Amino acid sequence: MKKIVAASLVSCLAIASPMQAAADMYIGVDGASMSVESTQNDDLNPLGMRLRMGVRLNEFFDLEAHLGGGSDSESASYDSFSTSYAGAYLKGYLPFGHRSAVFGLVGLSGLTHSQDINGRTFTDSQSGFSYGIGMETQLSERLDLSADVMSYSADGAEFSDVTAVSFGLKWYF
Repeated sequence: MKKIVAASLVSCLAIASPMQAAADMYIGVDGASMSVESTQNDDLNPLGMRLRMGVRLNEFFDLEAHLGGGSDSESASYDSFSTSYAGAYLKGYLPFGHRSAVFGLVGLSGLTHSQDINGRTFTDSQSGFSYGIGMETQLSERLDLSADVMSYSADGAEFSDVTAVSFGLKWYF
């Protein structure tokens, strides 16, 4: 997962530096509600936050990096459960109206799940393809309201089908 985070940040910065005059960079902060399927048939719903960093390539595409996580202490199978994730995405826009757009994201992500059981901590990491869909509405010249649903990689043995619903703000600078 550390490699994916580093690659995401380096990619965004490397592309952003020569394109700063032609593209806006942004940062977003979202509240996230996740759903994690486990082989124990436990209902895991970590709540957390997500940080997004991106650069606009043109009016239809962005490069975006995500870093986030959440925790759930109300699980029947675990004393506590947490998930953290990072990823890099190509984000494509389809504008509608004067101030709104729907978008799709495709890319790679890494996840780490951590569970505490009777004072012992166990972790599970996975990585792979991720995708999502959402909508943004411009509130002002430098501020957008954003909502999306993401499906993060699902190649783990213990945990699969990680889905997150996020809602937040995006600031251009």
